[in-house]
Amino acid sequence: MLMIMIIPTNLYKFHPLILSLLLVIYIIIVSFKINFFLSNYWYSYILFLVMIGGLMILFMYFTSLINNHMFYLMKNYYYYMIFKFMMLVILMIIMIMYLNYNYLLMNFFEINFYMNFFFEEKNLVKNLMMDYTMDMNIYLVIYLFFTMVCSVLVCSKINIPLRQILKLNYE
Repeated sequence: MLMIMIIPTNLYKFHPLILSLLLVIYIIIVSFKINFFLSNYWYSYILFLVMIGGLMILFMYFTSLINNHMFYLMKNYYYYMIFKFMMLVILMIIMIMYLNYNYLLMNFFEINFYMNFFFEEKNLVKNLMMDYTMDMNIYLVIYLFFTMVCSVLVCSKINIPLRQILKLNYE
């Protein structure tokens, strides 16, 4: 999950469809996480369907805005991503080796006690969605909303489809 958040740090080089692919991967991971911790899988299924529906609308906006160009990734990008991944792995190894985390030293019963306390039935959905991924969830909701509003505003001011707007700009 952390790697998905680190990948788009240089957003100016990314094609919007790559960001949509990262969004799909993130949605699948969150759905599996919710499905794993809940005894009822319906919440993760509904969340997955709603987010995929939003992504289909987002994909429709992108296909109406973007020309039909192939996008290529350069070799430098691959080297950059390998370097990022290696630095992340080194950082995680350093954290595990040199920092004294109490949860690494706990025995099974303590972990079971804390997991039962964390995942009580009344707070389960809140605890799953309000942890460290909350910033990413808010970002995704704002991103989908902003893209929808921008596309609607562009179309409503000129009263023609977006493809024709692009043709007028290039002619």
